Amino acid sequence: MSSRIEIEITSEIDDQQYTWRALGAREPKGTIKKSLLPAKIKIGDEFRVEADFLIDGIEILRVLPKRDERKGQETIEILGSRNENYGVTTQLVKKKRNKKNSRSRKNQKQNTQKTSKDQRPKRDAAKKPRQSRSPQRGKRLKAKRSHRNSVIDNLPDLHKPLAREVLSRGIPNLRKTLNNMELPQGFDVEILQYAEKINKQLKTAEWRDRADAVLKSAKDIDLRDFRSVVAAGGQWANSDELSSIQSQLETSLRERIDFEHQQWLSEIKKAIEDGKSVRALNLSSHPPKPGTPLPENLMGPLVDLANNSLDSDTGSHRWSVVVQAVAFSPIRLKVTPKGIPERISDELVATIKKLSDRIPNISGLFTDSLKQTTD
Repeated sequence: MSSRIEIEITSEIDDQQYTWRALGAREPKGTIKKSLLPAKIKIGDEFRVEADFLIDGIEILRVLPKRDERKGQETIEILGSRNENYGVTTQLVKKKRNKKNSRSRKNQKQNTQKTSKDQRPKRDAAKKPRQSRSPQRGKRLKAKRSHRNSVIDNLPDLHKPLAREVLSRGIPNLRKTLNNMELPQGFDVEILQYAEKINKQLKTAEWRDRADAVLKSAKDIDLRDFRSVVAAGGQWANSDELSSIQSQLETSLRERIDFEHQQWLSEIKKAIEDGKSVRALNLSSHPPKPGTPLPENLMGPLVDLANNSLDSDTGSHRWSVVVQAVAFSPIRLKVTPKGIPERISDELVATIKKLSDRIPNISGLFTDSLKQTTD
């Protein structure tokens, strides 16, 4: 689509062309055919033109006629009757009210508001969002945008809007926008190819920003973010410099996981020694490296602690909490309770019924209670 701009003639190249620039600015600039200009022109003349903004530059299509200069604004003077004596005057008088009636109306209004307020249904207390069972290991990643902004700044001025469009909306939305525009045949294909090239540069720069942030805080960053950056490096680390950064990330990740693993084992050991069965069970189900088995020297004491926590002296609510922790721990098939509560609550039955597939040894002790709920 063509646009209208104002230009200034800056120099004459030859008998066929002149150079121009945008009026009052250094850019944009380009060349214009002499055949499009009036017969007598000189350097510094200003024109309004219709132009096409292309990837390779700006093409002037035609010169528009100059606007007629306005000599001045035409105004109409309103004289009026010149009579400043107004024939009618008005004055608002406050209406007097009976104090007794107004007081009774006020009391009646207050009683009505109080009654309607009491009749309003009470809103349920806002439920707290359910927290993830997985413990957070470190602070979340907050990367800067220096490399990404550098890519945009190094592009020509005419291409920067396209880069921002790709960055904010993506290639699919850009394709839809181009389909709705009336463009010459094949023109949208060239734009999309160039946009995909810019998109690849932007994605690589974003990964570089994230990688720099991870390397800067390798000991504190959350392991989930750490792993995601390392995994994405296989796609975006496509140069020698970026491959070197990827190697540093992989080495730092291995060191971090080893450190977290030792800390994980020490926390489980301390929880077992302190008799905190639920904490020890929850920790055992979330190793720093998924799939890491629990060492034998901790598995035995943890099983004994869980068995002792599930006995006849333990209340139903506590039983339910411990059972949930056991169901997601690596020792779920090895736990054998020492007894069942004397009073089995509906909450405990519902918990065991929900997790029965994961804890068959425990659910077998509540066969009668589970049958009653089924019936």
